[in-house]
Amino acid sequence: MEAIVVETKSRKKTELLLKLSHEMGLRSKKISIDDMEDLFISRSIQEGIKSGYTSKEKVLKALKK
Repeated sequence: MEAIVVETKSRKKTELLLKLSHEMGLRSKKISIDDMEDLFISRSIQEGIKSGYTSKEKVLKALKK
């Protein structure tokens, strides 16, 4: 699976892109900037744990601060 991120300041353009992707048979979803940041942070944490750069315990300790 691959994904693209398109940022627009126009609700009309956002709706057009969502409609176009639906017409093309693609899955699409509108998300907020906050949700997108959360996703990228989550992915970075997962990669750090998987690579051994950090541990789940270190992440949880940092989040408690």
